[in-house]
Amino acid sequence: KNEEDYDDLTEAVRLMKEVIAAVDSKVNEHEKRRRLKEFHSRMDSKSIMMMKSGQIFAREDLLRRRLIHDGALQLKNMQGRLKVHALLLSDVFVFLQEKDQKYVYAMLDQRSTVISLQKLIVREVANEERGLFLITAGIEKPEMMEVLANSKDERNTWMQLIQEAMQSREKDEDEGIPSETEDDKRQLETKAKEMRGE
Repeated sequence: KNEEDYDDLTEAVRLMKEVIAAVDSKVNEHEKRRRLKEFHSRMDSKSIMMMKSGQIFAREDLLRRRLIHDGALQLKNMQGRLKVHALLLSDVFVFLQEKDQKYVYAMLDQRSTVISLQKLIVREVANEERGLFLITAGIEKPEMMEVLANSKDERNTWMQLIQEAMQSREKDEDEGIPSETEDDKRQLETKAKEMRGE
């Protein structure tokens, strides 16, 4: 009898934990939606950015996506470092700058600051523990962006979340679409190494 009670209790605790986790997840989702709406409302309505693919990304496009993570980062540019606020969305990485108390897409040496997660390569920077490289492959001219987080831990969190977002994107796309061959992947890796001067 005691053993049965114990089993029932264990099961009840397990179910409670599941319910709490589900509620937490919903609250978290709700908070992320609220945050994304906040960015949208503070965004300059005239600010647009052309992606590498030629697609125009406007303020309204933010709300068509899910916010996964956001935070302060720095982008390396010709002048030094540019402070930005980064939004990792379900299929793109967006870098914003504050201007006159509004957000605009960050300006980075004529390069797009809205990056597709498709065929994105993410690598650590060898001599900078807070740094990561974002390499846009799968296009005529691959581009590399160096990003600095505030700490090594923060950098690792960003890397993990970007990779998870890319994997869940690939999973969605794999429905009926042939994925890259191992050969394609190897070629992209080689290109990325060349760009980093390895």
